[in-house]
Amino acid sequence: MGMIGCYIRMDDENVKELQNGAQLDISGSDDNTLDIDKSWHAIHFVLSGEVWEIDEDNLLSQVVLGGSPVNDDDMGYGPARLLEKDLVKKLADTLMSWDEKAFRHKFSMADMVENHVYPVRDDENEEQFFQYVWSNFQEVKTFFRQAADHGQNIISFIY
Repeated sequence: MGMIGCYIRMDDENVKELQNGAQLDISGSDDNTLDIDKSWHAIHFVLSGEVWEIDEDNLLSQVVLGGSPVNDDDMGYGPARLLEKDLVKKLADTLMSWDEKAFRHKFSMADMVENHVYPVRDDENEEQFFQYVWSNFQEVKTFFRQAADHGQNIISFIY
């Protein structure tokens, strides 16, 4: 199965419930959930230029690995992380400027292989992998825009 990246749009009340001990239900899929499969690490690398780090001076490094733990529950690869609605709005606005040309400019298979970005392999077809990551990134952009437009927070996790 591998390491799967997931986002959930959530209102303040549901976030408070999680922070107070409620368990995050990931069993169902609805319009408030986005599964970006194994593309999460490549998206983080393209947006931030970092493998695992979150650069406080680079807003976009928050998109995949940012936020603060919402509680102590381990989702498989650490706790779910909360991106608060004010940050979501800033991220949504910033992500809108990323078109395919800008994304492709920052996309380097050689750098991903060299830095062991998951799930890239050195025999990967670059164009197919680009299209896979790009299509997931487009969904991330739309998801963040929808959350911002509805004043929602985003919970992210890897399982």
